[in-house]
Amino acid sequence: MTYIPLATYRLQLSPNLKLKEVKALIPYLNDLGISTIYAAPFFTPAPGSEHGYDVVNPHQINPEIGTPEELEEIAEELRRYNMGWLQDIVPNHMAYHTTNVWLMDVLEKGQKSNFFTFFDINFAHPEFEGKVMVPFLGEPLEKVLEQNQLKLTFDEAGFHIAYFDNVYPASINSYPYLLQKLADASGDQTIKEHLQHLEQTIASDKIDIARWQQAKQALHSTINGSAALANLLETINADQKQLEELLNLQFFKLCFWQESQQKINYRRFFTVNDLICLSIEKPEVFEKYHHFIRQLCNQGLVQGLRVDHVDGLFDPDKYLQQLREMTGNDKYIVVEKILEGEEVIPDYWPIQGNSGYDFLAWASNIMTDPAGKEKLTEVYQRLVPTATTDYEKLVFDKKLFILEKRMQGELQNMLRLLQHLQIVPEEAEETWYHALAVWLASFPVYRVYGNSFPLPDMAHEVIEKTYATALEKAPERREQLNAIRKVYQPDLSEPEDLLRDKLYFVMRSQQFTGPLAAKGVEDTTFYNYNRLLSLNEVGNSPEIFHLPPARFHEHMQRRQQHFPHSINGTATHDTKRGEDARMRISVISELPEEWEKTVQQWMDFAVDVAPGMVPRRNDLYFIFQALLGVVPMDETIDDALIERLQEYITKALRETKARTNWTNPNEEYEEATKELAQKLLKNKHFLEMFLPFFRKLSRYGWLYSLNQLLLKLTCPGVPDIYQGCEFWDLSLVDPDNRRKVDYSLRQISLDELQAAATGDQTKLHQQLLKEPENGKVKLYLLIRTLAVRNNFREVFEQGDYLPLQAAGKNKEHVLAFARKHKNQWAIVAVPLLLTKLTDEKDLPLGKKVWADTELVLPDGAPQQWKDELGNRQLTGKLSLADLTETLPVVLLTGTKA
Repeated sequence: MTYIPLATYRLQLSPNLKLKEVKALIPYLNDLGISTIYAAPFFTPAPGSEHGYDVVNPHQINPEIGTPEELEEIAEELRRYNMGWLQDIVPNHMAYHTTNVWLMDVLEKGQKSNFFTFFDINFAHPEFEGKVMVPFLGEPLEKVLEQNQLKLTFDEAGFHIAYFDNVYPASINSYPYLLQKLADASGDQTIKEHLQHLEQTIASDKIDIARWQQAKQALHSTINGSAALANLLETINADQKQLEELLNLQFFKLCFWQESQQKINYRRFFTVNDLICLSIEKPEVFEKYHHFIRQLCNQGLVQGLRVDHVDGLFDPDKYLQQLREMTGNDKYIVVEKILEGEEVIPDYWPIQGNSGYDFLAWASNIMTDPAGKEKLTEVYQRLVPTATTDYEKLVFDKKLFILEKRMQGELQNMLRLLQHLQIVPEEAEETWYHALAVWLASFPVYRVYGNSFPLPDMAHEVIEKTYATALEKAPERREQLNAIRKVYQPDLSEPEDLLRDKLYFVMRSQQFTGPLAAKGVEDTTFYNYNRLLSLNEVGNSPEIFHLPPARFHEHMQRRQQHFPHSINGTATHDTKRGEDARMRISVISELPEEWEKTVQQWMDFAVDVAPGMVPRRNDLYFIFQALLGVVPMDETIDDALIERLQEYITKALRETKARTNWTNPNEEYEEATKELAQKLLKNKHFLEMFLPFFRKLSRYGWLYSLNQLLLKLTCPGVPDIYQGCEFWDLSLVDPDNRRKVDYSLRQISLDELQAAATGDQTKLHQQLLKEPENGKVKLYLLIRTLAVRNNFREVFEQGDYLPLQAAGKNKEHVLAFARKHKNQWAIVAVPLLLTKLTDEKDLPLGKKVWADTELVLPDGAPQQWKDELGNRQLTGKLSLADLTETLPVVLLTGTKA
């Protein structure tokens, strides 16, 4: 039987959260109602890593996090509590770092390395002479050599070429060259013997790591500390010509880091040079990489796997089938997958679902006011006249920008594949270059799937949409676009080798449409299109804006039918802002007129007090929304908050790629903007303008946060709690959302709430609503609902999802549904668009808000219900005035006799 979590709790393992600390948390998480720890990658990463996605050794637990023995102790403790472990794995890429033994072996031995096929490197690239690009120089190689910044070094691991802290192994071809020089200079017969021995070793087809290391250690014991070695190193390091000769012998080519924007011969993660991608589609790579992961599964140390960036893989279909075969049917498997619009996961994938970005979008969009879309667009146009409000055009333009300015090398590589298909005439290369860029930028989703022709129907629909968009953007490229489309939809009677080459192009192209979407949309457009920041979120789209209740219900019913155990996430390590900050900012959609008046005052004030350089209006518009999201409910604005905001501003400004960027930072503009933010938050007059509107948003925002939490815990899917989100989550983008969590405070609050969780809950509810700033009301809803989910597990895991209607005056302001399994029922109801119904001070909601509004039950529903949040029995009509008398959300259970 497949392991299915009741609820997961995401932990960002790092040197700041070690396995010993995780073990100590298990009783707390169990009391919370969590069944499964959902851990960030714990494999050994590059030194200094704070996130673990830059793995250098997938066969070892990061020693800075803990030991295998500690993981075994955790597994034993989890078994005691009937809990499990969901492990995040990273099969797409590894760190391009000198501590990556597999990669350094390739740099050292070239084709004679046992890992030569492991990395996605094109050694046949015409501009790299069979060498792999190493783009980590701070300047072009010529300048680096002129400034004597490269050094030949030697230690027990052999000869190296050092560039400051980056130390790369000299190639096996370097040894005859260097030892001959050493032997000639010293006349030492022993060195000649070592040279002969090394030449014999080098002559092997493949060179074993251990054997080569022994040879180098023997050499070290002979020549280390000798005057001849010292003279050799000094002579070569002082002679640029000799250094160049030595570099010519390497299997790698040192380059200025910015050169990777124009040319590159390895696949990287997005546009990150120091993350090199694996060829995981090759059987030997899959087997080697997953060796330790397989052990973890076989030993029962993990009960599930979360696959990072599945869209980066050459053949996701095949990979997931291999992974399922490796783990067996009892392991829970989910993938990180961004779904665009109405896109769905292929239902033939042997997985339980995805990591929850789709649910995040649905939960956000159900809480926005549809009437605010047009109004906020007009406000945005008036206050930021230079900003474009044509979202689709902006997305296309930014994708094209990323392709032509940041991924030009990848685009050229794809063009060469087209040329190989002999459909690109040499004299028209520039025309095809543009056509291919337009084609890739026009993809409406991250990628299509399929590893044979014809592609699945779903893929053909995407290809047709891509073609239509591309043709609209570049009608003058119709001929080229037609030819590219035919590569994806070929005549199956064509020669087999031609079909094979076309399929390779199709599958290869899909490894870049995903990174292009991520960099062009999430990491660029989301920082430029600032109409309503709460919608600028991973998995969401500001273009959608609102999700009608009927569509929300349809999504939930489809989820229950196809992927009932997919994760329901509302905060992750990748989200742009905290889950509760997002809910608060969304309230702006209900108050466009008040927002315009207020933010206009703030912008005018900011311009008046700006220290010299005035930030762009679009940047100010962004910063003010961020401020509304990050300020805590108790209005504590201290130096720590200002510092967090300033770090965020630097990242946000660079992601816009307008006045500044990561490649060429405009530090003057960044500092002026950060200084302005600090000045505003310490200015009494600004705060007098800011706080009244902030308080209003904050009041409605935490109510909507309760909505979001209850939906996540009761809708089809496995609810996930991101670390620390038991209380309000007002964090900013990473690394802010990886700050250390105060679990002692949460444990104290949990103990208090559990002690008070018996009998009539009226007084407790009143106390929680009176002091919402401490976050206990969120924790209370979490533990109460998880307890219900545990008691009615089959209802929430297998039960039907039944949309419910309401009757009465304010029936349009409630979202309600039932979950039903056999004779057991649960009912959930949350309020919508509350600014239309009530002043923010009218809490709890009760009769003043709901009047005669009541839930309409379907035929066959129980007549008696238990109010799970109020600990009381109910009979008769389900009046929302009664149900929300002490708490604004509703959770009922009942059994049909």
